[in-house]
Amino acid sequence: MKQILLVEGNDDKHVFWAIFEKHKVEGSFEVIDTNGIDNLLIDLPSYLKTDNDTIGIVIDADTNIQSRWNSIKNILKDFEYTLPNELEATGTILRSNDWPTIGLWIMPNNNTSGMLEDFVSVLIPNENEILPFVNETLESLEINKLNNYKPIHKSKARIHTWLAWQENPGTPMGLAITRSFLNANNELCNLFINWINKLFNP
Repeated sequence: MKQILLVEGNDDKHVFWAIFEKHKVEGSFEVIDTNGIDNLLIDLPSYLKTDNDTIGIVIDADTNIQSRWNSIKNILKDFEYTLPNELEATGTILRSNDWPTIGLWIMPNNNTSGMLEDFVSVLIPNENEILPFVNETLESLEINKLNNYKPIHKSKARIHTWLAWQENPGTPMGLAITRSFLNANNELCNLFINWINKLFNP
């Protein structure tokens, strides 16, 4: 039985590996970096037609979560899946008699626009005293029109600034989870892991 998890990039892969290790998820599936959303969407039909029993898909919502969901539905409509109009908040799983089981999680939470970094930002411990200073710094940059990042990428600026101010400045997100700078046991992360286990280890 071949099981794969398709992700957009290298950061995603390392973040998920670290979370899986923290939660002791069984390694029954391969995590595949597709090098971007465009490649993932282009290659998805091929993954559906090859010898895969289960295919998990994790993509960013970016600015429009419904548009992202529609892009997946447009591909799956040619296969025998019953497609809901809305995503499951706890992660969507689609089954077919003749095609692989499909799991879909749209970052950060299947409900709002955003991306991997929004998901990772939720893993910052609630009692953390540095984050308010990070937020104030970003807001000051924006008020003074000194920010070079786009609004959609504010979460990237936030998490990487926060990581730059830790004991080991610039620690990658995945390693920050491994080192417990980030808390992989909060509600959102647990929902994600429950979806992973339901999909790959039912």
